[in-house]
Amino acid sequence: MRTELTKQDILDLLDRQAKEFQQRLLESDKSMNKNREEFHQRLLDTEKSLEKSLKKSRADFDKRLGEIAGTSGKFVEEMVRPKIIELFSDRGIEIRTTMQNVIGLIGKERYYEIDLLLINTDVAVAVEIKSKLSKEDVDEHLERLAKIQKVQPERLNFGGVTLYGAVAGMIIENQADRYAYKNGLYVLRQKGNLVEIVNDEKFVPREWKVEY
Repeated sequence: MRTELTKQDILDLLDRQAKEFQQRLLESDKSMNKNREEFHQRLLDTEKSLEKSLKKSRADFDKRLGEIAGTSGKFVEEMVRPKIIELFSDRGIEIRTTMQNVIGLIGKERYYEIDLLLINTDVAVAVEIKSKLSKEDVDEHLERLAKIQKVQPERLNFGGVTLYGAVAGMIIENQADRYAYKNGLYVLRQKGNLVEIVNDEKFVPREWKVEY
């Protein structure tokens, strides 16, 4: 038996469909809000994790930097400085005094700093010491020697002194030792528990004549 839909039946059906559609929209909005909140929370969690990781990396870097600095200082105190007078004496360069962290000033401004300075009445050797010696370190030391040639170290009289240059490294990078050799610098490096000058008998050291 066929039942005819009345106008009211149609209106009721449309009303139900409208309510169901509105309910689906509300559920969709709730789902989107939930997803948005979950995404925001994940973003916050990721930022916190990255911040924590960066702090740990920085702490590890600072610790490693301190270890390198400490190792470099130990290299100077325990290996280079006690042996260096004897090493240069064997090369015919007599040294009476060693001084660390010698600076040169222009006015009140620091112009250069020498890691280890070896001096006698007529000879001086400026030594740059690195945990890892690179070609860039060699270039910087050559520039430093040119500065020493023009500006006297603080409280030292270098008049008439012949200045030599030397570099020392626990680790040598990219044949920096050969580069220093070719530029007339003495090269000291670690060998086991000792330190040695590696320049051969053919080596002719470069001389910097002071201009003051």
